[in-house]
This record gives sequence, structure tokens and C-alpha cells, in this order.
Amino acid sequence: MAERIIEITYEPFGAGFDVRVKPPVEGENLDAEFQTHRKARGWASGLRLTRGWRILDRTEVVDNMI
Repeated sequence: MAERIIEITYEPFGAGFDVRVKPPVEGENLDAEFQTHRKARGWASGLRLTRGWRILDRTEVVDNMI
């Protein structure tokens, strides 16, 4: 099985920031959309703390800039 990761991406035409678990967990919807990077990072950090998965932040955003 491939390593499961939590990916944060910026979606300029969507809610703002997407958090996706890849590959998805069968029977659990852990993906979410947030208006701010801070909230997206918080969700991803919670998943990392409870599940132990690595976060891959593809946004290049610094929290104190938002």
C-alpha cells in the first residue's frame, strides 16, 4: 500500500484551500475545504496528530501572511 498523505492545495476558484487525504480512506470522508490557509492547516494538523500521516502543503503560503 502506498504511503497515505494529507495534501493542502490552493483552489482560487473554489472555497480557497482544499485538504485531501491521498489515497482516500474507505468509508471515511476526511477531505475538507476552507476559506483560509490557517483553518486548512489546522484540519491537516489534527489529522496528522490523530492518524500519523505526513502533510504535504503545496500552497507555499505562510500563515502570518493571511
